[in-house]
Amino acid sequence: MNIAETTRKFWKENLIWDMLYPLEPPDQSYGCPEKYLDHYIDAGVSFTSIAFAEDGGNIESAVKTIAGHRKLIQARPEAFIHALTVEDVFRAKREGKLAIGMQVHGTSWFGKDVGVLEVFRELGLRTVQIAFNASNFVGGGCSDRADGGLTTYGNKVVREIERLRMLVDLSHTGYHTTLDIFEIATRPLVISHAGIMAVHQHYRNIRDDQLQALAKNGGVVGLSGNSAYIGDEHGSMSEIFRHLDHVVQLIGPDHVGFGFDFVFEPALLDEWARKIEDEWPDSKAAGWKGFRFQRPENVIELVQLMFDHGYPEDAVKKIVSGNFLRVCTEVW
Repeated sequence: MNIAETTRKFWKENLIWDMLYPLEPPDQSYGCPEKYLDHYIDAGVSFTSIAFAEDGGNIESAVKTIAGHRKLIQARPEAFIHALTVEDVFRAKREGKLAIGMQVHGTSWFGKDVGVLEVFRELGLRTVQIAFNASNFVGGGCSDRADGGLTTYGNKVVREIERLRMLVDLSHTGYHTTLDIFEIATRPLVISHAGIMAVHQHYRNIRDDQLQALAKNGGVVGLSGNSAYIGDEHGSMSEIFRHLDHVVQLIGPDHVGFGFDFVFEPALLDEWARKIEDEWPDSKAAGWKGFRFQRPENVIELVQLMFDHGYPEDAVKKIVSGNFLRVCTEVW
């Protein structure tokens, strides 16, 4: 794609915020080793977030992994900043570095010891995803046939996340559970990485009434770069734009951003998904093509597409970082 000089100038001058890079924990391999964080720096991305725990884990593994992630950031002060506040992200932009936040994929890893969340916030946790496809103690997962909604215990978990001023993330969470959380939320929510159901049917994608509830709440959805969610085998930016434009036309440009979830070695991700059928049921389907992704350096193509389709510059600024900045400033 031909990138205009005005677009390159815009890219260079503005913060670029990508809500998720799924960095591998020490005991797993699905195509996201730490070396690829340099691609974000080279591309001019100022923020991404990495996970240190998931529903299949436990507190012990979470402690070990977050310690490793913190060590990774501390070992390269010339490249990385541990993002605890929005100001850390602005500093990363000024210094040409990558601000890295911490998140978790699910809430089963701490069992029912919700009090540990305060400890992990002190260690850097800022975004808590409620479930990871399968249902857990808190509520339903998006791949589960039975989504009974937010549990009584789940209500307690959401309240604690909000009390600790962390983001509640509805990615991978069941439809009914997300709607229950919208009803009780007192702060803006995020869906850090997803596709849009009206554009492509996939159980991980978000329906229009969820988007409308998100807009009413003041939250933000980050668009995933996963080919399976966006309905294009290459994960092309032109197809991601269709998802983005649907959101903008439905609820405006104030509630959408980037959550690309880029995987650099997708064959490993495909192999991993086949081993956990409960969480990735489509991996067993005949003709399943697996997951494919673009790269951080391709995101400028999406910015060019926004300008090509007449998006005003202030709207594009909101989408590339401003919307997540607004929510994180309010919550963190």
